[in-house]
Amino acid sequence: MTTPSEEVLRARLEPSAVAFWGTLGITTDTVDRVGHVILALPWRKDLETRRPGVMHGGAVASLIDTAAGAAVLTLREDDDTTWAGIATLDLNVSYLNPVMTEAVAEATVLRSSRTVVFVGVDVRDREGTLLAVGRCTYAIARKSS
Repeated sequence: MTTPSEEVLRARLEPSAVAFWGTLGITTDTVDRVGHVILALPWRKDLETRRPGVMHGGAVASLIDTAAGAAVLTLREDDDTTWAGIATLDLNVSYLNPVMTEAVAEATVLRSSRTVVFVGVDVRDREGTLLAVGRCTYAIARKSS
């Protein structure tokens, strides 16, 4: 089995592959190794909550879920023909500070098996302030061999 190259990993995370990324404006910052990605979500007025200047928690949760899923996608080995897709099983978000600027999500695979993956996600602003943390559990769907 072979580990995907950085170029392959980036190609898997192209925003055009998932329309929702484009809807929210999520971009890929860093894909530096298997099990680790950094995505960004710019602050925009149309992502605002009732409190002016603050990003809606649903947008932040979507960023966390997206970053976790992206980290899971990096686990797929190039020659793995059984991989059929991934799905979120569980998502937990703790909001620590209001998001009033671009949100940057760093997702790290904490543990994985053939069919289940646990991911931790920290969301910060560009200055490093911790805004939210998330934990996601993903299922890897497998084709029969």
